[in-house]
Amino acid sequence: MARRRNDTARVLGPYRYRNRYRIIHVKRGGTRDTYVVETKEEARRVAKTLQVECDRPLTTIFEALKGYLAYMRDDKGNKATSVEQTRLKMSRFFPNLYLPLCDLDHATAAGYYAALRTSKVRGKGHGDRVVSVDYHRNMLSEVRTFLTWCVKKQLLATNPLAGVEGVGRRRHGKEQLRIDEARKWLAKATEHADRGTPGAIAAMMTLLMGMRCIEIISRVVRDLDDDGRLLWIPDSKTTKGRRTLVIPDQLQSYLRQLVAGRAATDKIFGDHDRDWVRHWVQRLCREAGVPVVTAHGQRGLHATLAVEAGVTSRAVADALGHESFKTTTQSYAQPGGVGLAQQTRVLTVLQGGKEPGKIAST
Repeated sequence: MARRRNDTARVLGPYRYRNRYRIIHVKRGGTRDTYVVETKEEARRVAKTLQVECDRPLTTIFEALKGYLAYMRDDKGNKATSVEQTRLKMSRFFPNLYLPLCDLDHATAAGYYAALRTSKVRGKGHGDRVVSVDYHRNMLSEVRTFLTWCVKKQLLATNPLAGVEGVGRRRHGKEQLRIDEARKWLAKATEHADRGTPGAIAAMMTLLMGMRCIEIISRVVRDLDDDGRLLWIPDSKTTKGRRTLVIPDQLQSYLRQLVAGRAATDKIFGDHDRDWVRHWVQRLCREAGVPVVTAHGQRGLHATLAVEAGVTSRAVADALGHESFKTTTQSYAQPGGVGLAQQTRVLTVLQGGKEPGKIAST
């Protein structure tokens, strides 16, 4: 006779056992709990309670994640792009979204993180590379937050990632171009912009305005104000991120041409994800023959030049949309720039000028 599958929860008994009564709770995976009670009536009540637990539909990671994303969207008010990014990260962390939450123990969750640390992402034209420390540690933090929510919703008894520490040292700040290199980069970007290439214009905004990639691709026509002199950012991941930026002269005509004759709610650059801006920043680096840096690196160079130009720390942090200047100095502005306030180098330096130019301000 074939044995019953060990992935089926069930209740055995009650059985008479030494003048008392025994009930056996067979859990998924085959583990068993045994209960011994004094009377047959009490045994029947225990067996009935355990059977209800066995018959309860199992909540999978997928089902829990669906509820969590709805919570992010409806209760926390996260933007659709943020919710989608969380969904993608969770899908990558959990190799099997249909695993029952009750089977997600500490060893399994720790194993998922170990696998993530050695996984690879596809580079654009440069082969695959192992994920960065920042990437896997940030994902660990987000998944831990999701599982904490599951505990609050009583979908889990404890957080399986509790006690799992992030491995490796984070990198604060990204590599930045030198001034001469930035001039070459900007010259190449201008060549493309003169031909009306939207990607080059978007990439220029990371350096000349210190904008985040997501802020650039999210802008709509009505955000361009005062005949192309101001750019409104009414939505951001932080309160300080909601700001109005002064658009440098050399960008104004490009942006006016992009929005000419279009509806107020049209996106200035069309439908793209943040990687589109990153791709253009790096493409221009290669075409200009300078070290390939990230969009964050260009944003950091903007902060470095602003600090060196003598702009106050609070003004630089506000322009970048940071809650604290500590973030600016830790991850964006080069340390040496903070002590060089007497040197007047800002955006016009990139054009070879000698006088300080205007930077984006609130």
